[in-house]
Amino acid sequence: MAPHIVSVGDLVLDVILPVALPVLPGQHQESPERRIEPGGAANFMIAARHMGLEVSAAGAVGEDVFGALILDGLRSEGVDTVFVVAMPGASSTLVIALTDRASGEHTFLGNYGAGPQVNYPDGLDERIARADAVFLQGYTLAEERIMPMALRSLERAAAASTPVFLDAGPFLARVSPAIIRRVVAGAALLFTTEDEVPLVSEGRTGEAAYAYLLANGPATLVIKRGPAGCTIVTQDGAIALPGYPAQVVDTSGAGDCFDAAFTAGLLRGLPLADCGRLANAMGAATVGRAGAGRNAPTCADVMAILEKAGDKVEYPC
Repeated sequence: MAPHIVSVGDLVLDVILPVALPVLPGQHQESPERRIEPGGAANFMIAARHMGLEVSAAGAVGEDVFGALILDGLRSEGVDTVFVVAMPGASSTLVIALTDRASGEHTFLGNYGAGPQVNYPDGLDERIARADAVFLQGYTLAEERIMPMALRSLERAAAASTPVFLDAGPFLARVSPAIIRRVVAGAALLFTTEDEVPLVSEGRTGEAAYAYLLANGPATLVIKRGPAGCTIVTQDGAIALPGYPAQVVDTSGAGDCFDAAFTAGLLRGLPLADCGRLANAMGAATVGRAGAGRNAPTCADVMAILEKAGDKVEYPC
C-alpha cells in the first residue's frame, strides 16, 4: 500500500502568465499563453501523487469559481478533497504568477481568501491518526480563518505520533513567535531556505540556527538552495547534495515539488541522501516547464534526470 500524507491548508488558484520582467507602468505587454492551475500546497500534493503517494487535502476554499477550479484540479489528479470545506460567502485565494521565460524568475500577486473561521472537518482527526505524515506550509499559519484548523491538526498528529513535515516559507514573518515556536517544536522535519531560517530560529542564522532548531523540535532540516541543490542537517552532521543542470523556464512551484519528492523518498524508507537526490531532480524537472500544479513532473521525469546525471536511486515509480 502506498504511503499516505495529509496536507493542511494553503489552497490556492494560480493564473500563470509569461511576461518580460519587470512589468512597468504604461508599458503594455501581451502574454503569449496562460495556465490556470491549483497552486500553493496543491503543487506539493499533485507532485506527491505523481511520485505514487496517497494524498488527502484539508483546508478551505470559497464557494466561488476559483474554489471550484482548485477542487476540480486536485480531484483530477486523484487527491482526496473530502476534508476541504467550501465556505458560502467566503473567497478563495487567487495568485497571479508573472513568470519571465528569459530569466526563469517570477513575481506573485496575491489576493488572499477571506471569510469566517473554518469549522474543523468531521473525520479529519481519524484520517490524520491513520496517515504516515502531515504536511504543513508556513503560509497556512498566516491565514487567520484556517490557522485554528492547522493547530488542531498538529495536536492530533502529535497525539497519534504521526510525523509533521513543515515548510517554513516567507509568510512566517506574519506569524507570532509563540505560534512559530509551537509549530516548529512539533515538526519532525523542516524544509526551509537560508533566507527563511531566521524566521524559525528567533533570528539566528547559520550553524547557530541549525543547532537551535535541532534542539527544539525537528530531527531533520532540509535547506533548499535552488540550483545549488540542498543541504540536509541532522545531529549526525550535514550532507550537501548538488543540484542537477536544468534549462530554466519557470521557477514557481519548484520548492513545493521538491518537498513532495523528498517526502516520497522518506516515506518509502530511502536514506536521507537519496531523498535529497530525488528532491533535487524533481526541482530541476519542475523549473524546466511552465508552472506546476497539474504540470508537475512525473516520477519518470525525475528518474530520467537522475539517470542522465549517473545517479542511481532505488525508488518505485
